[in-house]
Amino acid sequence: MATSLGFETLSQTVQGWGYANVDVFAKEQAKNILQQKIAYYQSRIDFFEQKYALKFTEFCDKFSSIKNHSITEKEDDSMIWETSLDVVESYKKDLMTLSL
Repeated sequence: MATSLGFETLSQTVQGWGYANVDVFAKEQAKNILQQKIAYYQSRIDFFEQKYALKFTEFCDKFSSIKNHSITEKEDDSMIWETSLDVVESYKKDLMTLSL
């Protein structure tokens, strides 16, 4: 009984906010969260692109010739950078799916 009453309150609340129903609200919230995550990981990518003045593929090609950073630093940055690129791509696919 309490669950039904809670859902009814939730439905009324989101409708009061201008959403057609809880599903539409949830989808919009999911899209907002994905956009925030994309922005966060994109900022990490932007940081490394600025730090090395290279795109990731160029960084990989020139890895051994980059002398102003230690091997450990470059390896650590490389892992974070590549992961960030992968995450952004994955989240963008999720966002595109939710936007259909």
